[in-house]
Amino acid sequence: MSDYIIFTIARAHYALNVSHIERIDHIPLLTPIPNEHAYIDGMMMYQEQTLKVINFRKMTHTCGAEPSLASQKLLIYRDHKGSFAIKVDAIKDITAFDESSIKPYAHTVAVGECVMTRGVVEYNKVLVVVIDTVELPSDEAA
Repeated sequence: MSDYIIFTIARAHYALNVSHIERIDHIPLLTPIPNEHAYIDGMMMYQEQTLKVINFRKMTHTCGAEPSLASQKLLIYRDHKGSFAIKVDAIKDITAFDESSIKPYAHTVAVGECVMTRGVVEYNKVLVVVIDTVELPSDEAA
C-alpha cells in the first residue's frame, strides 16, 4: 500500500504519492516572474528557499474560472531534481491504494507537457488519474 493525496482541478480528480509532498499550505502572495512560462504563477519563499509555483489548472488546460483562493491549496513538491509548489483547486483526501488497484494505461499518457501518469484508480466511485511524475516546464517554453 502507498499513500496518495487526492486533489481536484475542476471536476477531474488526481492522485500524487505523498512521498513527494513535503507540505500542504494555503496560497501566499506570489511574486510574478517576468517572461516565465505560462504555467508558472510566480514564486514564493518556503523555508528560506525560493520556489516556483506551477498552476496545475493551466498545465492541464482546464477551462473555467479558478475557485477562490480560500479553497485552493499548494502542494510543496520535492523529488531528486529539486522543489517547487503545485497550485491545485482543492484537496479531497489522503488515502492508501494498493499498487495493484492502479489500472495502467495501454501506453504512457502525459497530462499537459510536465505531468506523466501511471493509470487510474477507482476511489469513492470516481476515477482518479494517478500521477507518476511532475516537472517544471523548461525555460525555453516561456
